[in-house]
Amino acid sequence: MNYREQTEVIKNIPIHTGQSIRMDCPFCFHNNTLQLTKDSGQMKWYCFSASCNAKGVLDTEKTMEDITYMVNKKKEDKVNWVVPDYFQPGHSTHRVAKYLNENNCIDAYNKGMANIQYDPQAHRAVFLIKDDSHKIIGGVGRAMRADIVPKWYVYGRKDYPYICGEGDVAVVVEDCASACAVSSNFAGVALMGTSLSDSFIPVIQKKFKEVIVALDRDATTKSYDIAKSLESAKVKTRVAILKDDLKYYRPAMIKEILCKNDN
Repeated sequence: MNYREQTEVIKNIPIHTGQSIRMDCPFCFHNNTLQLTKDSGQMKWYCFSASCNAKGVLDTEKTMEDITYMVNKKKEDKVNWVVPDYFQPGHSTHRVAKYLNENNCIDAYNKGMANIQYDPQAHRAVFLIKDDSHKIIGGVGRAMRADIVPKWYVYGRKDYPYICGEGDVAVVVEDCASACAVSSNFAGVALMGTSLSDSFIPVIQKKFKEVIVALDRDATTKSYDIAKSLESAKVKTRVAILKDDLKYYRPAMIKEILCKNDN
């Protein structure tokens, strides 16, 4: 399907400004492979299936929602974000505790490597982000109900990655749960999506000697794009080809998978 035909489909998909969704691709019909984002008067889409050529950027007419979003975004970036008083400890809610267990975050949480709280107003497990001075500057909230969109929401600053764990070797993953899962053996760095923000590169350069890019198999092409960007920034980088998301494995198996990929 050519670009013009793709835009006719994309512009009719309901999505709010500032929202990023993952969905079944309407072009190749593969499950959960199309990433669609709407931001500042543009809709961007990319299918991670190797057999699909769906990708592009569509300029849209700016609406009042777009203008309001951009104004609020600028204000939010300038404000020092603080953890709201109504946030609760992550283990205080059964739904969050269950999520942490099922996605192998519980070890990082129990060891204090991951500060994970619960936002009862938005029904999200919030992975708090700390900067180089260990100051909390934001958070990444994961919806705890299927009817809440977007699934992931960033609180506070968006120019610094979520990092869990320590060491010279970082594993770049898609989400915070996977970053927690790898933190027993490596430092997990969450993209909070499938694209590497330019603002994340200096942080990775400064903190790590080596990087392993380990995204879902469907995002293999994107993994190599990220590796190229990091190598251009003089960061030693390699790509790990995965059968499944790392958050579904225990630490010993994660270490085995990533070390095996090194051979």
